[in-house]
Amino acid sequence: MTLQTLYDQLLELRIPAFRQALQEQQSNPKFTELVFEERLALLVDHECTQRRENRIRRNIHAAAFPASASFEDLDLSPARGLERRTILELGQCNWIPARQNIIVLGPTGSGKSFLACAFGTAAARTGFTVRYHRTSRLLHTLSQVRSDGSLTNTLRSLAKCNLLVLDPLPSRMHRIFWKSSMIVSDILPP
Repeated sequence: MTLQTLYDQLLELRIPAFRQALQEQQSNPKFTELVFEERLALLVDHECTQRRENRIRRNIHAAAFPASASFEDLDLSPARGLERRTILELGQCNWIPARQNIIVLGPTGSGKSFLACAFGTAAARTGFTVRYHRTSRLLHTLSQVRSDGSLTNTLRSLAKCNLLVLDPLPSRMHRIFWKSSMIVSDILPP
């Protein structure tokens, strides 16, 4: 089998990172010192790493965040009033499999949306599926799909993601949060 045939088959198998790493190994004489298993392990590791990075990139792109935000970009100085330990703990995303929620409240311009996007990005990097929606647009979309008969499919699609980021809450909701107690009722699946 020729080397080009091998490269073509690796593409056919859809392992392009493996192919790229093999080409690098072929052109670099330092890899000839390694035994077969070590070289193979490096190739497989390269493919797995590339797939993981691609999955994260796809997750972040599919989330449709309005801004690129990450925990590395957060200003956690004491003047902001954010508890560093709490924010970093929430950034580990352990609250998602526990089906807990986060509500971010604050005055206009305080960075609520940025913080929500940072939490969403952290979740996507951790491997969770995330969707970002402007609440008003999502409610409008839901009313439209209800009238055209595809509400069930849209709700199923929303239910498939691990984290749904809704931003911002409508002003009517803000009044509820600040002026009264609130009970939210929902039906849980059996």
